[in-house]
Amino acid sequence: MSGRLPMVVGLTIVWVLLWGAVTPTIVVGGVLAALLVVAVFPFPQAPWTWVIRPWPTLVLAVRFLWDLLRASVEVSWFAIRPSGAPASALLRIDLRSRSELIMTITSELVCLVPGSLLVELVPEEGAIYLHVLDAESPERIEQFRRSVLAQEERVVKAFAPRAERDAVCGQGVA
Repeated sequence: MSGRLPMVVGLTIVWVLLWGAVTPTIVVGGVLAALLVVAVFPFPQAPWTWVIRPWPTLVLAVRFLWDLLRASVEVSWFAIRPSGAPASALLRIDLRSRSELIMTITSELVCLVPGSLLVELVPEEGAIYLHVLDAESPERIEQFRRSVLAQEERVVKAFAPRAERDAVCGQGVA
């Protein structure tokens, strides 16, 4: 139960916020509802082993913000340019990491940037399927594929355990 305590507390807080008042009845009702939800819908305990490396995390954040700004300008241009929207494509990109946490973080960071949308994440195969807005040429598609793999590498350098980091990024990564 100790592992589920944060979930019960969090669900109780959401319950109280939804009711908009703090009374003993609402709090007790929230605790009971949270216990019921945790008992009926147990979350699997994921073996998440990860670290936070400050410098690679800063690099990841700065690069994400740069990609966000650049892509926002590009997508805005696509919306107002006279020739209309560019060709789009559905791409399968095979990631090198097999950690579901790393794959999820990578997928979220990629699809939060305008111009791409996560369609499916297949952790068993290590693949993500993305809808890409700017796919006018094979070069643009390859450039996008490389940018996703570079994002994965930044995520791995920032958060993955040493063994996985070395496997994905090569030996001797600082």
